[in-house]
Amino acid sequence: MPMKLLGSIVLSDRIVQGTLSIADGKIEHIEEGFPADVSQCYDFRGQYLLPGLIEVHGHMREPGLEYKEDIPHGTRAGLAGGYTTILDMPNVKPPTTTVARLEGQIARYTGRSYTDFAINMGVARGDIDELNRVDIDKITGVKMFAAGHGTALTTIAHLSDQARIFEILGARGIMAIVHAENQELVDYFTHHYRGVLQRNDPAVWSEARNLSVALTSVLEMIALARQFGVKLYLLHLSTPEEFAAVEFGRKIGVDVYGGVTTFHLAFHTADYQRYGHMVNIAPPIRAPEVQDQLWALLRAGTIDTVVTDHAPHTLEEKRRVSAWEVSSGVPGLQEALPVLISHWIRRFGRDTLEEGLIRIAQVTSQNIARIFGFGQKGGLVEGKDADIVVVDTTQRWKVVKKDLFTKNQWSAYEGMEFIGRPVATFLRGNLAYQDGKIVGDPLGKRIERCRV
Repeated sequence: MPMKLLGSIVLSDRIVQGTLSIADGKIEHIEEGFPADVSQCYDFRGQYLLPGLIEVHGHMREPGLEYKEDIPHGTRAGLAGGYTTILDMPNVKPPTTTVARLEGQIARYTGRSYTDFAINMGVARGDIDELNRVDIDKITGVKMFAAGHGTALTTIAHLSDQARIFEILGARGIMAIVHAENQELVDYFTHHYRGVLQRNDPAVWSEARNLSVALTSVLEMIALARQFGVKLYLLHLSTPEEFAAVEFGRKIGVDVYGGVTTFHLAFHTADYQRYGHMVNIAPPIRAPEVQDQLWALLRAGTIDTVVTDHAPHTLEEKRRVSAWEVSSGVPGLQEALPVLISHWIRRFGRDTLEEGLIRIAQVTSQNIARIFGFGQKGGLVEGKDADIVVVDTTQRWKVVKKDLFTKNQWSAYEGMEFIGRPVATFLRGNLAYQDGKIVGDPLGKRIERCRV
């Protein structure tokens, strides 16, 4: 007998008060209205059912950096935040830049992940030829750092190396997933602010990694994608100019997409005064007026995806004195959905809540599944996986340490109050999280592209 969930069902274009039926891990049927007998149903009336969220940019920190995070802790945090699929990022130790390490990463997740997963392969200067050998069905695409730690082998700073990588990706039909900042400009501005002006305050991070750093690289990546016929996904864009560049790329025939992070939507440069290096990320947070423009683009449907870039570090690594020494990145899987819903309401009004939920479902799930080719995911649609997050938009949730599943149990949002906390998460029809508790054992499976 099918399992039935009752509630406000968030579809791609509307919200219906109805019944969602699940059989064999798939959504079997959606209909308006409720059955006469609800005793055998999950009764979520008064709450919203959204498609399970997909994290494009998940740093689970295994192998080699488990003191920051690990797969069981990070994916439990995902479930608690409504995420049912996480795409693993390759900048671990050693990085996932070879076929052998890719196989090891798949094995590492298997049986230990509480969410479904897929692997973003990486590339290093000495491992570029591995891209000719990898089984393309085992990866989502290849993440390339156009900027990073200047001496790291995974930082591909030179256009000639970037072109070589794009040529292989184009020939093999592999998507490029790019952290687009210009390393030469990073080095130039770092020397100016750190070396000449002797600044190390939190705000200098945004001044040094400024618009020119990001926009130059975004345009270079679009040019390479155009030259070699590569599908391009640009990570954590943080300015309206970069999204304008995405639109330009499409006009010249590039299959290009861009996303923003919840953190860039929640924090801006005025927050350095209160939070200091705790809000240090790369690319950095931007000015309040830039953030306003990002929210306008999100509401208008210009932004393709919203992700967390869940990147845990220890508090010791975040509390270093200098902006140049602090570890960039923050955890954020568990807080993302309440952050998005709460900030949407604060900006656009409570009467726009359902408009916001439809847009949030689009950019956190539906668009991601389409872009990455996971046709079995990404929407409350008959035949898709029954990945569902149930959200209560009436109760308030204050972010406190004891509620967090991430290994280091800290959050830049600690002490803040939000609405829209997930109250239940279903993974392929299995209740996996409810009311602050993980339910059952890890059920995550590796997913493959499945265009349906």
